[in-house]
Amino acid sequence: MKFITEAEKLIIKFEENITAKTVKDLKEELQIKLGQDEDYQEAIADLSKVEYIDSTGITLIIGIYKSLESSNKLFSVIGASEEIKNLFEVIRLDKIFVVE
Repeated sequence: MKFITEAEKLIIKFEENITAKTVKDLKEELQIKLGQDEDYQEAIADLSKVEYIDSTGITLIIGIYKSLESSNKLFSVIGASEEIKNLFEVIRLDKIFVVE
């Protein structure tokens, strides 16, 4: 996972599938980064390199959204495959935050 900050946006580039096997490490990195970097108004999860996300991964994405919402920051997902977009639509996450 990489973090890129540009023009008040924090881009979170996921570089592997988001599954129960990877979530613990990803969550620790995210908590540190989201907690220390306050100079952004919007966080964008870039899923362009993610081929698969399981229920634990979806919980991680929802957790990012909730932590940002409590700080009045925007959240969106970009680069999701059609399969992942469809999954987000089925569970109605696209009604909570932008999924592109």
